Amino acid sequence: MQTYNLIESDGGVELRGGAKELWKCKEHEVIIVGPAETGKTFGALSKLHALMWLFAGSQGVIIRKTYKSTIASVVQTFTKKIILPDSGVTVYGKEKPEWFDYPNGSRVWVGGMDSSDKVLSSERDFIYVNQAEELELNDWEVLLTRATGRAGNAPYAQVFGDCNPSGASHWIRKRAVEGKLKLLTSVHQDNPTLYDREGVITKQGLATMAVLEGLSGVRRQRLLLGEWATAEGAVYD
Repeated sequence: MQTYNLIESDGGVELRGGAKELWKCKEHEVIIVGPAETGKTFGALSKLHALMWLFAGSQGVIIRKTYKSTIASVVQTFTKKIILPDSGVTVYGKEKPEWFDYPNGSRVWVGGMDSSDKVLSSERDFIYVNQAEELELNDWEVLLTRATGRAGNAPYAQVFGDCNPSGASHWIRKRAVEGKLKLLTSVHQDNPTLYDREGVITKQGLATMAVLEGLSGVRRQRLLLGEWATAEGAVYD
């Protein structure tokens, strides 16, 4: 059975920079932000998985703007890269998982803000939001009300997420400036598949960075440089 120390590493998986800070963070609301391919999602999913093992009976959530996008993206990462075959975690829903049950009584619900009734029907201990920039502020605030600590299965409750930078006036950035949300930064050097421990780029890193370098305009600013940028001439972000 897997065991976890929620500090630096998960079963030998190296965590760096923003992902390592995310594991240590106990703020009620926190988001890790950075350009594409920095390991944000992997780090966040690893944390959620570890929390489920660490606090028996915990209720967790994996959620994105839509249920369809959750199933097609982040759940695939969770099932293929995070949950080990011999971990004892049971998946309910086959190709379209509805929840994951842990041997210690913990459960991770799967949903989208477009079909959130079941996953948010009662108090949760930990809610992980993938691609948080897709959500509206109202969506985020709804999630905050579902993880207040009342569930009581862990010593603290938390809503945490990952995001790519969006427009310069996005609510995530504003909320961080106001001091309501802890914003952590992730960079490409945080991803062990792109850069080794000495900061030398790997073969995979060369291929990945070449693709990102080829982007243009606001997409390049956000996904390569990690900048909160609004498209020139845009009326809204």
